Amino acid sequence: MPHIRSLTAAALFLVGTGAFASGPGENHGGEAYLDGGVFTYDVFEQSVDHVDLENCPTEFDPDVVFCRMTLASEMANIFVFAFDGDQPLLAVKSYELGEDFLPF
Repeated sequence: MPHIRSLTAAALFLVGTGAFASGPGENHGGEAYLDGGVFTYDVFEQSVDHVDLENCPTEFDPDVVFCRMTLASEMANIFVFAFDGDQPLLAVKSYELGEDFLPF
């Protein structure tokens, strides 16, 4: 059954706990600190293996957002980013893998 995951949980999962050991502005070799806790598309693009999607799930406005997908833990995870500004992550929608896992 599709569900929306907490953005905080998604950010912790994707960035990992090591990024929280130091503070913003510190660089010890490749870390990407989240400015104000915002997970942007730039950080996602560089750090998460994914595929670009031509369309997002139907509940999201295609004029406002774009989507990317990852596969992990037998789930298809759709990451929804805003076109505006620094392109922040707005939502993560997950689907169980199966015959109809991408209904959009």
